[in-house]
Amino acid sequence: NKTNQKKKYCNIFFIGRLVNIKDPVFFLKNCIEISYYENIKIHIVGKGPEYENLKLLAKKRFKIVKFHGFVESPFKKFNKKIDIFCLTSRYDGTPNVLGEAISMKIPSIAPKNIGCANELLGNGDFGSLYKQNNFKDFKKKLTNIINNYNGAKRKAKKAYNALEKYNLENT
Repeated sequence: NKTNQKKKYCNIFFIGRLVNIKDPVFFLKNCIEISYYENIKIHIVGKGPEYENLKLLAKKRFKIVKFHGFVESPFKKFNKKIDIFCLTSRYDGTPNVLGEAISMKIPSIAPKNIGCANELLGNGDFGSLYKQNNFKDFKKKLTNIINNYNGAKRKAKKAYNALEKYNLENT
């Protein structure tokens, strides 16, 4: 069974506009640090004013960082490739990308108390919540997902099942 085998590397994705409010710089800096002790590939899907800044940051680890630009329906396109989805917004209303990741049963990490991330991730029972803008906590939680991937997949399945409360009838 493919899910029980340790993969060669873990694909970690940021999907969203490359703007300060979504904080792709926080995502990339932390993932680059993690890449020195975990076997990961970093994927950034989106475009925006932070792109050039991100390209500069990625220079020293260019072999493991991939920029995909804007992609229509990214979760459909990359569904089989995404191992972990990261939401790093500084603030957000309803993070639609997090809902999309959950709807695809993708293990996710998001900042605590940002939009409805706590609710969507069951206060940490359905995914991982980190202290917003806290490098140490983000890296610890993300590394934990990488090293306990089967547990993260179980949480993602719970998150998927909990989406039922947002069905058309209820909303």
